[in-house]
Amino acid sequence: MKTINCFAWAFAALLSTSICSCSSDNENEDDVVIVNPGETDQDKEPEKEPEQPTEITGGKVSGVWKANSTVTVKGSFEIPAGESLTIEKGVKVIIEKNEQVPVEIMVYGDLYCYGEEGNEIQFTVPEAEKNGTSKRVWGGIFGADKQTKAPNMVFQYTVFEYTGALTTNNSYSAHTFKSTVGKGVPAINTMDENTNIVIQHCTFRNNGQDGLYMQGGNMIITDNVFEGQGDEAGGEAVNFKAGIILDLAYNLFYAPSNSAAKLSGTTDNRTPGSFTVFNNTIINGGGRKNNADLGSFALESGCDAYIFNNMIVNCKWGILNNLTDPARNAVASNNWYYAYSQENVDRFQETAGNEAKGTGILKGEQNAVKGKTAGENDPGFVAYDLSTPTTNSKLSSSFDFHLSGNSAALKAGASPETIKQHAHFITKGLTINGKTYYTPNPSAFCGAFGTK
Repeated sequence: MKTINCFAWAFAALLSTSICSCSSDNENEDDVVIVNPGETDQDKEPEKEPEQPTEITGGKVSGVWKANSTVTVKGSFEIPAGESLTIEKGVKVIIEKNEQVPVEIMVYGDLYCYGEEGNEIQFTVPEAEKNGTSKRVWGGIFGADKQTKAPNMVFQYTVFEYTGALTTNNSYSAHTFKSTVGKGVPAINTMDENTNIVIQHCTFRNNGQDGLYMQGGNMIITDNVFEGQGDEAGGEAVNFKAGIILDLAYNLFYAPSNSAAKLSGTTDNRTPGSFTVFNNTIINGGGRKNNADLGSFALESGCDAYIFNNMIVNCKWGILNNLTDPARNAVASNNWYYAYSQENVDRFQETAGNEAKGTGILKGEQNAVKGKTAGENDPGFVAYDLSTPTTNSKLSSSFDFHLSGNSAALKAGASPETIKQHAHFITKGLTINGKTYYTPNPSAFCGAFGTK
């Protein structure tokens, strides 16, 4: 049975573990070492490791940031092509606010963040900034643009917060990400179809814009927590465009301003996006946005989307499809829906739509658990008040989204074998920096969390 340990590491003192649970060196004894005449190994001075910076003001950065160290970042920097930056467990990256040019990290080489449960890496801001009125302090991490070699990136047990800064004329991303200034930027962005990226057991919280805005790459994104992404003006938890092959599973999306996931197909003559989405839990999607027009999933632009066994609770809309530029192939099956308001229940039905936005509920979903009355189909969470206002965007240590032993959602999902037919990386995996990562197997229950 699939379990995910997410809140214990995601919220440190805030959350407890009761909420949820989801290399080799080759030696050659015949190697010959040539030294200067008359010099012995004992005479040679040992090579010194480069001194790790404690403060970065800009420029090019690579190497290793050692476990449990602190690095203060005051200016944007890049990881050069052909080089890598490895960040070990427990590193705290404190990013200072820069109004003129918000800090951004440009990855032309490779970036590896290897945190551990209970000793996560943190991309955060000074304590004084956490008490401010804006969540948009810094600009996020950007994969290589299309003129450079695609980077590889791994993020495990890593916390991202207070991203979403607005671009200025001197921002790197203003000329690559949106090509205009004044745009909010995500925590992580990719731009090349050949990028390989794994994001697992990470936490995205207090970010003013999208958690992820991906424009190309092969991706495994599983076992993460996305808490309250975006603000009242909008923002997706995750936003995927063309040129992407993705498995998205076992994530908790709590109160994204827009959708939990926007799935798009063809742009810039790239390969249509292919997305397999299963066993995620989405709560309060779209509830905070003024005039909410999204909620759970949104499909558009000729994508291929396969959506199974998700738990959709108190979201403003069900699975939306763009009516004028719809998904190319869309298969949805065995998703579970609940809402305490009749208005939201009505927005789950296939007859619903948003004419002003040109969207309608996806037609033809199979085996959906989708009642027509408010309060129907209680998912049976272990500890969560289903009447919690949909405007709430903060997780609590008292929340437990596991399913109780008598929950009907435990047996409501499509069979794992059915889902495996559409998944991309369960069998072949993605190999990055000498390690192969795999998408976890699907589960027959709905949502990210089964029983404890």
